[in-house]
Amino acid sequence: MSDVKLNLREEIRTKNMWQLMAKLTPVAVLAMSINSINTFVDALFIGQFLGEKALAAVSLAFPLAFLTNSFAAMLGVGGSSILSIAIGAKDEEIQKKSFGTIIFLSLIVSFFLTTFGWVFAEDMIAAIGGKGEILELGALYFQTLILGAFFQIFAVSLSMLIRAEGKINEAMTIAMISMVANMILNPLFIGYLDMGIAGAAYATIISMVIFAVLVIWYFVTKRASYEVDLTYFKLEKKIARPVITIGISAMMLQLMFVVQQVVVFKMIARYGNDWDIAFMGACYRILILMLVPGFGFSTALQPVAGINFGAKDYPRVKKAFWTFSIGSTILTTVLLILLQIFPTAVLGLMLPEAVFTPEDIFNFRIMMSPGFMFSFFFMAIILYQSIGDAKTAGFVMILREVVFFIPFVIILPIWWGLTGIYATPVIQNIITLTIAIYLVFKLFKKWDMETV
Repeated sequence: MSDVKLNLREEIRTKNMWQLMAKLTPVAVLAMSINSINTFVDALFIGQFLGEKALAAVSLAFPLAFLTNSFAAMLGVGGSSILSIAIGAKDEEIQKKSFGTIIFLSLIVSFFLTTFGWVFAEDMIAAIGGKGEILELGALYFQTLILGAFFQIFAVSLSMLIRAEGKINEAMTIAMISMVANMILNPLFIGYLDMGIAGAAYATIISMVIFAVLVIWYFVTKRASYEVDLTYFKLEKKIARPVITIGISAMMLQLMFVVQQVVVFKMIARYGNDWDIAFMGACYRILILMLVPGFGFSTALQPVAGINFGAKDYPRVKKAFWTFSIGSTILTTVLLILLQIFPTAVLGLMLPEAVFTPEDIFNFRIMMSPGFMFSFFFMAIILYQSIGDAKTAGFVMILREVVFFIPFVIILPIWWGLTGIYATPVIQNIITLTIAIYLVFKLFKKWDMETV
């Protein structure tokens, strides 16, 4: 192993934590911005070129698009977790075979997902609340988008392996090229070529193909900081099993988000109209964009926590957790304040011809308000994923996305109407943040006892 490769591991093991955070998080935030910006850009151009009904249709299809994200997250988070631990523990066999195992799993998962999505697209959009033209447009968008499932799962999961070794800058650069391609192709396909709502899906697919090609190039040209066996393409059980086990918690985050949105849009359809569906779709995209720092900081934390945990340096894992949590919370809070001050300007980007009522603005502000709580929660989840504790991560995710969300989003609108739907995340996040804080302190206390 070269000095450069050794230095990368040692830097994560020994460098001042604040300096390490300052080095890793800017590119990690940019890297995690890619998906959020892509969905924001899709909605932006669809709203500008195709209008309110098209945006409502994409909003209904948006939760289903997270099915692909969920499996990409499962393989990416599971693979990056075992890889970073293997780098910390200097397990060269795991390092060599992770690449081929992830590719094999990507092929299997994407085949079944694409088949299922294509066949049942219209049924799923209808189940969420799509009717008439919105149902037709939503089904067309999702059926087109699902054709690119393999490229997205393949590219995203392998890019997470690049991040797992601490080379977040390289992962960000590759993802950034894909994002720029999507931003160029969206107006070209939707506006100039008049491909309608399918044009947005094709733009995303082509950008994912570019993403996948660049990831392959990274590994083929031997830019990884560990040795990769490029001829190994098998379902290695001792790698695949922990990848799936650990990754399930990340998949559940995405799948529960799908379930959560399905319920939300069903409730919106019950208490509102097509405008309310479009408005909620816009709010969701802005919320995801606001949460990018939390995602980015947690992405940067993953290799630091995983590699130091693999080396059994528990005090350094704890220090990393608190450092990254503080930095993420500060940045997310700044963004939250800006959204609270300028809600109309941000919403107007996707709904340019809309006239927002005081109730719309009030609901938007309520939905954004728990934003500062997300950072610590994301850090807690990534911490447990990084140390291979899938059970705890999955448990907390089920509590957050199902147990403390669905009952409230069904009950609160009975008294508060649409506002009750927007208020649900406030209650949900207060409860689950409390649980996450308790579990993290319990884990750290256990480590303190072991190191005495």
